[in-house]
Amino acid sequence: MRTVCIRIKERNRGIKGTIRKIISSPKTFLKGETMFQESQNSEYLEMCIERVKKIDLVWVEQILDIIYNEIEFSRHLDLNDVGCNLGQFWKGLKNHRSGLQKIIKYYGYGSEKIYLDKIKEIFPEIYKNLSNIDINIDQLPECDISMCSATLEHLNYLQPGLNNILESTKQLVLLRTFLGEVPIKAIRMKEGAKTYYNIHQFSFNEIFLAFEKKGFITKVIRDEYTDSMPNYIGNGIIRTFYIIKGTKRK
Repeated sequence: MRTVCIRIKERNRGIKGTIRKIISSPKTFLKGETMFQESQNSEYLEMCIERVKKIDLVWVEQILDIIYNEIEFSRHLDLNDVGCNLGQFWKGLKNHRSGLQKIIKYYGYGSEKIYLDKIKEIFPEIYKNLSNIDINIDQLPECDISMCSATLEHLNYLQPGLNNILESTKQLVLLRTFLGEVPIKAIRMKEGAKTYYNIHQFSFNEIFLAFEKKGFITKVIRDEYTDSMPNYIGNGIIRTFYIIKGTKRK
């Protein structure tokens, strides 16, 4: 499959005007309309449905194990799954060997109605706990734990979305995204898609500073699924997944 990509480094000030315009004035969508799905081909959603029904993801188990080992379970806890896709994390939570489901109340948040509707079909038991929000605009409800995987790198900018997650979380934030020594912005256009999608990389420094300003002690953890090894996505784009664990200072 041919993919068209434009890669942009934040430090580069010599960007052509046409490229700068597409980055600063992206196509806008009303909340609940398709956005990321518009940037994917027709097979993508079906692949996600097949995956959530048949495959248990390694990173889900890793994050659940971190939660089990980090949190003192003296009471019931609320968990926000930000960018919940088709409920893969919920599936892992309810099946986790530790019985975490008994003490964690799950809430899933997504910006696209098409995905939320599919979750309700696949996991009807949580349909009341799903919400359509834009984390750049809508304030997240307060929770004890926040989990966000493969989401922030697709937003136009890191903030205010990350601060929204940090400010709403009382104990533990687990963020899985692309990190590197420097921030890099890029967009990608898939063949058969209606629009491009962002595939940014954040710097370790900007992530550490954001967590520190909101009162979190931060640790970067190797992503077990990818071994935090650089992955060549195509067209000159290389990305590396890490898990960032933020523990709120007491």
